[in-house]
Amino acid sequence: MSEDTPIVAPIPRSIIEVEVPLEVLPAAHTVQMPSAEEVRATEAVFTQQQDESHAVLGLLGLWTGTLLLHDLAVEHFDTPEEDDETPRREDRSHP
Repeated sequence: MSEDTPIVAPIPRSIIEVEVPLEVLPAAHTVQMPSAEEVRATEAVFTQQQDESHAVLGLLGLWTGTLLLHDLAVEHFDTPEEDDETPRREDRSHP
């Protein structure tokens, strides 16, 4: 019986229609081709950002390389505690 009842009650919806006179509608927008000066200015902006992004990527690569080198050095020079102890000879001079 509980399977037949909906979990969420339906939401009543009302539609509002608004008529806009043609004089209020905006005129069609025409697209003009950019001038050569505008194209050069746009390219200059994006090439400037590209140089900055190369510098950021270089710094990120330098940082990750340093972290990797540190981990490799720690792994190479760190010896386990078992290897630090020298084997002891038994003293047989005492009974």
